[in-house]
Amino acid sequence: MKKITLILSLLISAYGFAQNVSTGVVEFTSDFSVKFDVNGTTDIVTMTMVGPDGVWFGVALGANAMLNVNSGGGDVIMSHGSNGSLTDRNLHQTQKTTPNLDASQDWTETSNSVSNGLRTIIATRARDTEDTNDYVFPTTNNSALPLLWAYGSGTNLVYHANRGARASILGSETIALTPEFNIYPNPVTNELSVQFPSAVTQATISVYSVLGTLVYSSTMDQWNSKINTSDWNTGVYSMNINTADFSQTKRIIKQ
Repeated sequence: MKKITLILSLLISAYGFAQNVSTGVVEFTSDFSVKFDVNGTTDIVTMTMVGPDGVWFGVALGANAMLNVNSGGGDVIMSHGSNGSLTDRNLHQTQKTTPNLDASQDWTETSNSVSNGLRTIIATRARDTEDTNDYVFPTTNNSALPLLWAYGSGTNLVYHANRGARASILGSETIALTPEFNIYPNPVTNELSVQFPSAVTQATISVYSVLGTLVYSSTMDQWNSKINTSDWNTGVYSMNINTADFSQTKRIIKQ
């Protein structure tokens, strides 16, 4: 009985510490924001960063003042220019140049799309990558997450006209299930239907070929959600679905 009680206690303790925490949407400016969701069970962090298309923008984690980067912190995530490519970098104290590129690129993009002049990037990585240049995300409620942010035509994160510092707080159990869009039939021949979740009324739909060519783009709602695919070439396509709150990517097979 004592052994069973001990095992149950350990399981309850482990479950208690495996919290899901999130910063929520941290708005730096009217067109630049970031959100970090930390899954305490899978130890995976999901970042959603939105910024103006055509310029670079970035955030530094673990920097508690403009010129004071914590030891082992200063983990920089940066989107570059018109192509919006994401890089993993690190910022040293009082550094006045472009943050150094990490030897290990730990963020994996799951979505990178542009709508109405704003680029939305969704990427994931391990909560603790065991890289000394990477920030280790906490999983406890009310943990402070210091941030630096900047964007513009230059890549100097510390000394820049459009920049600032922000202390965010990770709150517990704030990761909500993302409403799921459904597409059918898939494989498709002539017409594809996009089924909206009940909580979503409008979305921007963009479809790309495997070569990255845009073949379809439109703003849809629940009452106008069909796509004529009869002129598409046979093959695999990628659909980006963007709403005001989240993005999703679907794979389409055209017969």
